[in-house]
Amino acid sequence: MIYSFSANNRGGKFLDVEFVIENINETEIFVQLPAWRPGRYQIENFAKNIQNFQVKSFNNRFLKFEKVAKDCWKIYVGKTKKIKIVYNYYANQLNAGSTWIDEHQIYVNPINCCLFVVGRESERIKLNLKNFNHSKTAISLPKKQGYYIAENFDVLVDSPFILSDSIQSNSYVVKGTKFTLWFQGECRPPWLKIIRDFKKFTKEQLTVFGSFPFDEYHFFYQILPYKAYHGVEHQNNTVISFGPGYSVFDGENYEEFLGVSSHELFHAWNVKTIRPADMTPYDYTKENYTRMGYLTEGATTYYGDLMLKRSGVFSINQYLKQINKILDRHFINYGTQNLSVVDSSFDTWLDGYEKGIPNRKGSIYIEGCILIFCIDLLIKSATKGKKSFDKLMRNLYSKYAKKGLGITEDIFCNELESLAGKKVKDIWVQHANTATNYLLLLKKAIKATSFQLQKVNPDNYLQNRLGIYLQNETGKIVFIAPNSPGNLAGLNYNDEILAINNIQLMGNGNEWASYFSDKLILTIKKDGKIKNISISPSAMEFFTRYELTVKN
Repeated sequence: MIYSFSANNRGGKFLDVEFVIENINETEIFVQLPAWRPGRYQIENFAKNIQNFQVKSFNNRFLKFEKVAKDCWKIYVGKTKKIKIVYNYYANQLNAGSTWIDEHQIYVNPINCCLFVVGRESERIKLNLKNFNHSKTAISLPKKQGYYIAENFDVLVDSPFILSDSIQSNSYVVKGTKFTLWFQGECRPPWLKIIRDFKKFTKEQLTVFGSFPFDEYHFFYQILPYKAYHGVEHQNNTVISFGPGYSVFDGENYEEFLGVSSHELFHAWNVKTIRPADMTPYDYTKENYTRMGYLTEGATTYYGDLMLKRSGVFSINQYLKQINKILDRHFINYGTQNLSVVDSSFDTWLDGYEKGIPNRKGSIYIEGCILIFCIDLLIKSATKGKKSFDKLMRNLYSKYAKKGLGITEDIFCNELESLAGKKVKDIWVQHANTATNYLLLLKKAIKATSFQLQKVNPDNYLQNRLGIYLQNETGKIVFIAPNSPGNLAGLNYNDEILAINNIQLMGNGNEWASYFSDKLILTIKKDGKIKNISISPSAMEFFTRYELTVKN
């Protein structure tokens, strides 16, 4: 089977795809386009971007076909042994998991636009990229006799590529494995600094697991002219969109750049190798439910920053800054009291990447990270510092993943118990399956450490006394605390506070709320209407947050 790509209408954003299928022994075959992509657990319906779908024999005769599902076609082959499917894919989205065409580059994620023949997913696939005249090709697939080779469909869809004249690259080697960085877009990489830091955290991750699961690894960066932050893991590569290009390597932006890069590299082991049994193998046609998002994304979020700290790339203050960002997102989310991290994992397919309705769910990234952080500290405490979560991850990798075995909740719990005892395992089970915030667990976990948990009490009257959380300095409401004065007054997401006691807000809502104190009349915009509501503060405190610091 051979895929050929071209782009005859770059301005129109259409990628031209030709798919040759050989050695057909049936009179009818089915071809399927994935409905989602690994790394983002939601139905994407890529088929909506396909037009001009045609099937031809190699004597140029059109063959009959019909669509039998939104992304599946039945082709009436007859006696033909070799056919050609042609179609256009609309390549007009630029992020870490999309396909994009412009005058500077051809960027393809095959998961978006490549069909597979049902029942023949394990066969080798060739990629023909000869129709492009770009001078540089960033791709992780090997090249043989003019074609890039994917050993099966799983490998193909885990192999994004970029063709460009302007892409910048450099590489480094850690413990015999070559790691290559590719930057597409306007930026000026300070290579010495980047390579120095990447070597450090890569070496630290390899130390955790003992070996790297692939022969080589590629970091593909789409550097954008505006604020962007998005990463997608693949078997031996990752695509990361980041911006703006003029400040990628400066200050806090560089810290975030390192953070997402370390996170995605950790996925080479965790998810691409260590994977829940529910997702082994992937079924690209429908939801692949798992309750183990705490492992897939929670552990990865935790280790992404931890590896930067342990390798010396981050100082303790830089590390705590990242942890405290996560804690802040945890404590402002009352959805943790409605769905556990296990249930939130299952529901990722429903609305896991959207804000959703007020206070409905937690996050496998945030709550999963905090839970793993606490359990790691409890393992160290229970074993007097002799063992850590590193050992659990290493066991999952060596005992199961390297043998092609998926991970179940029972396997995870059994490994945890054998490592740290029943008491720690029971703490894990309770908190993973209970809808609650992790304040008490955090206090317990850090008890024997050099950390302390301090209450963050921002002087914010709207948040603390009214339960209203505004977006930045605008008057738009982004969070409402349950049973708070704001909630009981009927306020909700996206309502906008225009004035307090007839004074128009200019990014100073908290100041005016605090000034008028208990005599508040809010002028709000709700459902397209302007109205006034009276509201009284509560003696209770809402949106109470905490941060970790080092004991003096």
